Formats: sequence, structure tokens, C-alpha cells
Amino acid sequence: MKFVCLVVVLTFSILLTGCSRDSENITDRQFIQNYDENGHSRRTLVKGIPQRVLILYPGAAEVMLELGLDAHILQTIAAYGSEPEHLRQRFAALPKVKAAFIPAQEEVFALQPDLIIGWAHNFSPMELGAPQGWQERGIGAYIVPATIPHERPTLENSVYPFLEDLGKIFAVEDRATGYIAACRQKENAVSVRLQNRERETAIVLQDHGRSSYSLYDAGYLINDVLDKAGLDNLVTMKTSIVGPERILAYDPDYLVYVSLPGPDGQDLSDEEVLAQVRQNRDLQPLRAVQQGKIINISFAEVNSGNGRALDALFRLADGRLKYK
Repeated sequence: MKFVCLVVVLTFSILLTGCSRDSENITDRQFIQNYDENGHSRRTLVKGIPQRVLILYPGAAEVMLELGLDAHILQTIAAYGSEPEHLRQRFAALPKVKAAFIPAQEEVFALQPDLIIGWAHNFSPMELGAPQGWQERGIGAYIVPATIPHERPTLENSVYPFLEDLGKIFAVEDRATGYIAACRQKENAVSVRLQNRERETAIVLQDHGRSSYSLYDAGYLINDVLDKAGLDNLVTMKTSIVGPERILAYDPDYLVYVSLPGPDGQDLSDEEVLAQVRQNRDLQPLRAVQQGKIINISFAEVNSGNGRALDALFRLADGRLKYK
């Protein structure tokens, strides 16, 4: 009888221990709703709070700095241009990926990250391979929502969910909530400033030299930022590289010029961009150029996928308010 009781006690003890271990495993892992490289919804498994994060998209590094997560960044790629003043020194101090563009799979394995954050195209077969493959190797993979093939990416379906996700992943939800609230306040402030202005039109253009240009359509986050600034994007269809004839056919009220960094790696000033555009014979016939309605937004702000999209919104509002 004593033997039977002892067996029951031991069995019950083992069951409790097993349940306890399972509970520990459950609390030490979480699933974040994310995407695969093609934009299809998938759950990303995150084990604990990642301590060694490899970042292949500088906008993600900027958010982690905003949330005070500097120590979690293993390496990041270089900035797309000038960093915000309050982040500049901290971003410069981060270890940078040695590869010119994207590290090879072997380099990533050597770094031993526990999480990779990047563009959707970083996880294509031509680069690092699918997120699921990394997860199977015990390395988490997270794709920044603003970089996936959205039909119409917005602050609501791309930027704010991204900030919320990082808050959950690193257990800093309160900080993320505060950051989002600050972004929404900026959004509301612009709405108030422009409430008496009628809507106008714009195109968002990037110059590739030799009379070749690209135009940002509704598939880019900047399209939603334009809308919130009271500007209708005249480019509604996806385009590849186009010539000046295509540009001149739009005749927008405003030319939003996506400026690339100068030779020193820093963003161009509004004055430098204004001179650059006015000297471009392809663009001189545009009504917006003749009237000086040129709004400079840096490549980094247009492609940040984070709270810097609100900086672009303020630039658009300021550009419009110059002309009563």
C-alpha cells in the first residue's frame, strides 16, 4: 500500500514538474503576426527577448533606438542618409554590417543572431532565403510591414503595427505605445494646420540621372502620407523607370522631390535641391517647378517605414503652407 502511494506521489510530482516546464517554455516564447517574403501572412516565433538582433533595414534600427534598445542590436546596415539629430551619435556608434549590401548566409550564421529584421526582398531566394528557413534553424525572422507588397501601405496598416510589434517582442509595450501616441499627435497637428486648405495634386519623383526617373505610386507608404497632407498623387499605376515625357504629362501642383544623400553621405538641404531641380532641363517645363512649388523629402524619410514618415508629413504640410 505504501509502495502504491509512493508511486502515485512520484507520478503526480513528475506531472507537476512537466507542466511547470511547459509553462516556462510557453512564457519564454511568443508568436508575432508577420509576413513571408511575398507578403503572405505568417506567424513569427520569437524565443524570449532577442539579445542579438541583426538589422538589414535602418528604419528598424532607428525604432529600436527610439525605444531604448541599443544594447540589443548586434549589427545594422549603414543609414540611408542623415539620421535624426537626437539619434545621430547613437546610430553612428552601432556596429555595421561589413558586406556592401546584404551579408551572405554564411556571414549571418557566423554572427549567430537570434533575430533578423529586414526588408521583404532580403528574404528572397536571391538573398537570405525565406523567413521560415531561418526559423527552422532557431533564428527568428521579421519583415518590416512597410516593405512588403501592399496594395496601399498606410500608417495604420504598416507603421503603427510595426511599432507595436517591436514593443511586444522586446517587452517595452509602454514605450511603443508612447511613441505611437506621439506620432498620432503629429498626424492630428498637420490635419488642424491644413483644415482650411483645398486638396491639390502632386507627384513624387526620384532622379536616377541621364533623363531617367522613377515615380512613387499607391504601392508606397509616401502615397498615404501625401493623402494625409491634402495632396492627391497623380501617379496611380505602377511604373518602372520613365523618361521626361512621361513626367511632363502629369502637370502636378507640387513636385515632391526624393533627394539622395550628397557625396558626404548627408541629406541635401532644401536650397541645394531647389537649385538642382531648377537646373534640370527635363523638369524646367513643369508648372510646379516654374512656380517654385518643390518639396524636398530625403530618401531616408520616404523609405523609413517608421515614425520618420511623420517628419515627411510635416515637410509636405510646410511646403503647402508656403503658398497661400
